[in-house]
Amino acid sequence: MAKKMPITYELKYKYMKGMLTTLFKGFIYAIREKYGAEAALEIYERVNEMDDRIKNMTNTLKEVFKLEGNNGETFAQWWEVFWEITEMEYIIPERSKTFTRFEVLKCPWTTEPKDISVWCFLSLVGKIAKTINPQATLERPKAMCAGDPHCEYIFKLEE
Repeated sequence: MAKKMPITYELKYKYMKGMLTTLFKGFIYAIREKYGAEAALEIYERVNEMDDRIKNMTNTLKEVFKLEGNNGETFAQWWEVFWEITEMEYIIPERSKTFTRFEVLKCPWTTEPKDISVWCFLSLVGKIAKTINPQATLERPKAMCAGDPHCEYIFKLEE
């Protein structure tokens, strides 16, 4: 048996993260190219709905990091964990139990074609917000995928 090559966990993580980002973009771009933007978004949405992928991911991070509650603070804490895992740059200029606004400044998932720019808002961030609190509303006034310098998300709960 050959001796195992020592590879650090940091290198393994960076490789896997980069591979997943490239793979995701490759699939969504290829589907868009062959079938159009609407089909690419529909297939992406379908994949996320299968086996409650986004809901399970959201609840897993809540459980592992012991995030309690279902308000704006919990939403902000959840994203802080996710951004640290994915090494994204962000700021949270406003946060409370009923209102959280955050900005993503650097994102490895940014897509180039503007006609698929809603992929993150509709399926990912929206499902995370609804998993944390089904009564939440979410807005995205700015999006890097749509050509803005950063993404801006606003999570609201009515009192």
